[in-house]
Amino acid sequence: MIKVVMAIIITSMPNWPSVKYQGYLYPDMDTCLTSTQLYVEQFRAYADSQGDHDAHFDSLCFEVDSYPIEGFNNLELGI
Repeated sequence: MIKVVMAIIITSMPNWPSVKYQGYLYPDMDTCLTSTQLYVEQFRAYADSQGDHDAHFDSLCFEVDSYPIEGFNNLELGI
């Protein structure tokens, strides 16, 4: 088993029936935290450009055990 870091980015808006989420895998916690911060900033900027000023974004990173993933050591921005 190997350790990987899972990122979940959650989006919610008023009047949506549920939340939307996206998940990404990273090789370490620092990469996860940096990347999700950039993603959330990009998502927020896009929402604002579409007039969705009430969109709320949140992210979290957590470590999980995984079987080895082919090509995982060549990641740059998560998968």
